[in-house]
Amino acid sequence: TGEAMRYHWYITTMKRRYAGTDATVFLSLAGLDSVMKELEIGDPDDGNDWEEGETNHGTVETEELGELQTGTLRTDNSGTGSGWDVESVRIVHEEDGREWTATLNRGDDNGRFPMLRFQRTSDGQYAQLEAQKKRKADAQARKSEKDRQSDEDKAEADRLEREMEQADREMERELKRARQQAELNRKRAELDKVTGKSTTPAGGGSGGGGGGSGAGSFRTYELFGVLNGANVPLIQVVLCDRNTGRCSVVAGGRVMVGEVPTDGFGLAGTPGRWPVIYGGQSPAAFGLDADKAVMGWDGSRGWVLKAEFLAQILGAGWRSAIYS
Repeated sequence: TGEAMRYHWYITTMKRRYAGTDATVFLSLAGLDSVMKELEIGDPDDGNDWEEGETNHGTVETEELGELQTGTLRTDNSGTGSGWDVESVRIVHEEDGREWTATLNRGDDNGRFPMLRFQRTSDGQYAQLEAQKKRKADAQARKSEKDRQSDEDKAEADRLEREMEQADREMERELKRARQQAELNRKRAELDKVTGKSTTPAGGGSGGGGGGSGAGSFRTYELFGVLNGANVPLIQVVLCDRNTGRCSVVAGGRVMVGEVPTDGFGLAGTPGRWPVIYGGQSPAAFGLDADKAVMGWDGSRGWVLKAEFLAQILGAGWRSAIYS
């Protein structure tokens, strides 16, 4: 039996009349590595589960399932309102944040739904964790080899091991921030769905005015990427879907903030390259603060990064992430 893993489930009942159920609900899951037997589930925070238009949640513990493939969902068909119309079932791996979603409809007269067929809808921090595990395995292999080395070789191996431990600590901090941001984005998306409103700021900042203010008050920040340990133009670590307009950071890539010309590709500084490229235009016209421009490099030129784009890749708190 493998190590126990925790999976969070989110089940959304359709928002239409008589869609909810009073029956008892059972769930099973099957992945490439293991199968979770059927369990009775219920929302620990809701005394009246499975009501019309609601999303209920809970947690199950089982051995590592691997890549989630299928599952079953049913009720025991008990109670006066036993029928149930389900919109979706979403499963989130607690450790690495991977997310799978299956869409449904109405169950049959016996309280059963068609087999759940899951599709990966988020990669979470899976790639980062796998890279971290590989580094730790490599470090352990080096340690074993070090025991057979000469005193001179051992001294060099000790130095490399200290550097690896420092890199692991930095990765742990990055993973923690990534998990917190992913959870914040999930809650914001759920709030948007319930209220029908967007919780993402539409931009703003201080008032208008030209982008050519004095060097002492106007600053240009540059966002650039780090991939495989090297600085790269922002477009190499941020991909945008042409159909939806949604942008995301590629697996293994990081977005960095430059404040001086030597940080990235020469755009940042006081005042930086904004006055040269955008003349008298104000950053406020793009949802930024009037005295703080944010730019990116595509390999041949610099361009303005609008507030909507920054909110997608850095979250609603993008101002504090860049300006602080």
